[in-house]
Amino acid sequence: MPRSPVLAILDRADPFSARTDEPPFRGRDMRALSAITGSEASLVAIARDNEAAPKRRYAAAEALVEGTFSKWRSSAAANRGVAQALAMAMRNDSSHNRWGLPGEFTGRLGDHFLSLSHGVDEALTPLLDEQAELHIMGSEAATLQAQAHFRIADLAAYLLSRYHGLPWKTHIGIAQRDRATARLRGLLKKVSRS
Repeated sequence: MPRSPVLAILDRADPFSARTDEPPFRGRDMRALSAITGSEASLVAIARDNEAAPKRRYAAAEALVEGTFSKWRSSAAANRGVAQALAMAMRNDSSHNRWGLPGEFTGRLGDHFLSLSHGVDEALTPLLDEQAELHIMGSEAATLQAQAHFRIADLAAYLLSRYHGLPWKTHIGIAQRDRATARLRGLLKKVSRS
């Protein structure tokens, strides 16, 4: 059985190895996706599918946040699905420059994450326990990373702080960051109750 045109386009992209400052799709692929009837619903379904290959889920989420698709933005379920796909991608990505560096900047995908209306807390909170170090490239950003050894947990905490408009203080020490993350968890519990 032939693959759908949406899957054929998604499978040509490799978002995990795309340049850090560019989306994984060429302009013609985005135009082709936009022209396919029902492509937006297909992309949302793929981004929400926990059984789909991580590369495909990530590509679908990238297409939604980078493309001209807009209906999904008004759906809480679609936002949650995109948030989950992006969190999975952040955990497994080969470059975190596209996500951000705690206290320094939010990258292209960090900004897209922060633009979601639902699902951000549920997607990022589990990453507060992720101890893997960020993969940061470039001179100044890489130097800061080499000094601080920021982890995915720290990036998730930074993005959650930004999402909720909470204060952020960059700590070089891992123990200080862990204490700040514990305080953030407490603040998030209060926010979710209100």
